[in-house]
Amino acid sequence: MALLYCLSYGYSEKTGLYTLWRFDQSECGWLIFNSIVYIGASCLIKDTQIKTYIARLLSLESDSEDIDELWAELKLLDWDTLIEIARENRVMLLVSYKMRQLGLEERLGPRIRQTLYLKYQKGIARNVIYKRVLKEVIRSLNKNQVKAILLKGATMFCENIYQNQYIRSMADLDIHILKEDFPVARKCLMKAGLHYKGGRVPADLHEDFWGKGAKVELHYLPVPEKYRTVFNMELFWENAVDAEIDGIKTYIPSPTDQIYHSFIHTMVRHQYLIKYQIHDLYDFVMIVQYYREMIEWEEILKRVNANNIESLFKFYCWQITRNFGFCLPDPINNLRVEETVRYEILYNRLKDCPGWLESASERLMAILIKGDNVTSHIKNTYKVIIKESLLDESKEFLVSLYNLEGKRFLLPFIRVVHFFRITSLHILIVVYFAKR
Repeated sequence: MALLYCLSYGYSEKTGLYTLWRFDQSECGWLIFNSIVYIGASCLIKDTQIKTYIARLLSLESDSEDIDELWAELKLLDWDTLIEIARENRVMLLVSYKMRQLGLEERLGPRIRQTLYLKYQKGIARNVIYKRVLKEVIRSLNKNQVKAILLKGATMFCENIYQNQYIRSMADLDIHILKEDFPVARKCLMKAGLHYKGGRVPADLHEDFWGKGAKVELHYLPVPEKYRTVFNMELFWENAVDAEIDGIKTYIPSPTDQIYHSFIHTMVRHQYLIKYQIHDLYDFVMIVQYYREMIEWEEILKRVNANNIESLFKFYCWQITRNFGFCLPDPINNLRVEETVRYEILYNRLKDCPGWLESASERLMAILIKGDNVTSHIKNTYKVIIKESLLDESKEFLVSLYNLEGKRFLLPFIRVVHFFRITSLHILIVVYFAKR
């Protein structure tokens, strides 16, 4: 009897990745389809799956038993696409570093190996410049008694969180200061050789400065005004810890606040539930591994419960576990099987939506994960679509989105336009979700 073959995707528990398998009816079992058809299947791999490959690569150590298994998957990919996705997710430096650390660099073709090498050298040089500029800025602020707290990537120059302070890519240097210190701080940055480019506190969340090959953002809030209730600013300043950059004194958030700010920045401010940035999730992993017992998990859980964002935090933890295979610390390792299954189903139905529906898909996911019944969905729709995206949306965001600089008198009309835009996109993403 002729054999009947059926192609499908199988799941590897070790790598957390999907591979092509063959069902061989004559043997009543699943066999790896290792012929040319398997190789051709690599073109079917979507960007979302390549992001998972990259995350798994970053999670491996040099003594891991899974290196060869992961390489068997990686070698089938279009590496030009992988490099572009790594760049978009700000982990190009880390990918280059990991390939060398795991001994995989030599297995690449000469062109890709050269590309990785050049991007690595360019990225390291850029971070050397960023560190030099940051030191000049902090010196100037210290000289004028302006207390500053370094945020996100800038903290990596103080703490060896990534084992190498130059391999964490960053788009800018984020510095947090008190609102009343901005007049003096502006002068400090200009004395340090930077030029004011835009934004004006308190109307805007931050002010931008450029110069000497770097961008610096001065913040007075770690999140937009509409989310400031989730952050206790007095506690944030009180808990800040002393730090140094090559002997220059400054401050960074406490380990607990670093974790909490990373979560709020990713899941609340930017609402990256589906189109997450790998480097945002990897920051969590590296911060946890570096500080360990110094992180007060009970305090974090207290905050997310008080602000009614525990569902977002659970989903955030699920994304980290799913992508990196990271074992969560005991206090937050409480995901139930039914929750993980539900998250996987929701994510798979929305992850490959068209680009023009991405923002709508993030809002829909935020609604769906906060409850699994019609009543909760209606309540969450009002909160996410009407309250957060329309009523509480900042003027600055609308001015930027609709290019209204100098035309702020149009804002009332634009809010109406924005209302129909958001609701129309929401209807379309619901239809897309239902069809999936």
